[in-house]
Amino acid sequence: MSIDNGNTDNFGPILDGISIPDTVVLPPEVVMLLPWMSLAELKVVIAAVARLMQVGGAEPITLTEFQELTGLSRTAVLDGIERAIKRGLLMRFEMTGYRGHTMHVYELKPRFIGSNFLPITPLKAKQSKVNVVESDSELTTTNLTLLNLSERAKILQKTPENEAKSMLFVRLHRVGIYAKTARFLVDNFPPERIEKCLALYPMAVKAGRADGPGWLVKAVSDSRWDLDIEQADLEERIEAKAHREKVEVKPAKPQLPKSVLEDLRKIGWSGGTGELLSYYRSERKAFKAWLDWAKSQPVEHAAARFLTGLRSGTLPPVVNRYSDNRHKYIEGEYGEFVEH
Repeated sequence: MSIDNGNTDNFGPILDGISIPDTVVLPPEVVMLLPWMSLAELKVVIAAVARLMQVGGAEPITLTEFQELTGLSRTAVLDGIERAIKRGLLMRFEMTGYRGHTMHVYELKPRFIGSNFLPITPLKAKQSKVNVVESDSELTTTNLTLLNLSERAKILQKTPENEAKSMLFVRLHRVGIYAKTARFLVDNFPPERIEKCLALYPMAVKAGRADGPGWLVKAVSDSRWDLDIEQADLEERIEAKAHREKVEVKPAKPQLPKSVLEDLRKIGWSGGTGELLSYYRSERKAFKAWLDWAKSQPVEHAAARFLTGLRSGTLPPVVNRYSDNRHKYIEGEYGEFVEH
């Protein structure tokens, strides 16, 4: 019997997840699926199991890392990954890498303990020769035991409970919880508690209570946490934080230019600048004209005359000055004779 990707009849069973082992051993599903798995598929699954069970590991694995761990070519790795995903053994996720580059990473797809699992068991065993066509080379494996599965055992039955757990697992994984930890939470804690903690997590981040998904793991797993009290506390923290930000961050008040402020100082201005700013912004030409005029007035009266002029809504009178700056005359028929 020849097994290849194009022949769907020979592909074999499609599962809804895989048992995550506690030690670096092959999950039972993998062993029972050996008659249908290509070498590339088997290698990438074993590599994913080994990565998951590393101490301090459990991080997703990249395509390049699959190549390094399995020794397969990129084409063979892609072929193995495609078959493993189709069979329900691996999951693919997108991750943003260096300079916003999007890359794919892979993890084992867990089967949740307590879900309806129909084990793959042989009904009739016989000896046969199987030709397995690989991407890189053609290998012949002899004397493999074929598992003649019943129709009932070919497909893992999905239940609403299993589907709900799968969705919770995906949501936990998306916020940054490793697959092994996410599986543990889904298997051991009520879905309602996980749902509520997922809803509270954005609030915890906003309130500064959580600086990462560790808060979420703690909230789900620590039965001493009363989530209603936690929610009330988070709401108070967010409200208090918003109030502090509102008080601390005051919009900068518009100011008069430094040159204008310097001229106001010269005319002896000592009051506020709120009213002056409104005149400056609405009637800048008149403002500058009155300020120039005020600088020609006695210092003790300049500021008051300047403000009175602005309020009048007119332009200031023309100032005539003589170069010797000793005499000022009024206009008229006798202006040149009258000194004042």
